[in-house]
Amino acid sequence: MIKLVVAVKRHPDMTPEAFHAYWRESHSAKVRAIAASDRYVRRYSQFHTLPAEYAQGEPAYDGTAELWFDSVEDKNAFFSDPDYLAQVQPDEFKFADMEKTAFFMTEEERVL
Repeated sequence: MIKLVVAVKRHPDMTPEAFHAYWRESHSAKVRAIAASDRYVRRYSQFHTLPAEYAQGEPAYDGTAELWFDSVEDKNAFFSDPDYLAQVQPDEFKFADMEKTAFFMTEEERVL
């Protein structure tokens, strides 16, 4: 099992509140709506930066996402799926600053 971790920076035109609402409600609905999610994604979780963090200044990231796949091939199939490319990928540019968003593939090594 592999995990894609995405450190998401919000679009510069969005407030933190608007970003979190859009990502949590609108974008996640688009991800759930495509068949490729059921076919390839084993788990999709979002982690939203807490409001208290914004009181201390602009955070490096506004949240993280984890997408779990059985294999790198399944990850590649998901991100090249026509429905993902037509419906989900364009939506990412509405709420995320893709130049400041970071992606990395991992394998979990449980410590505790």
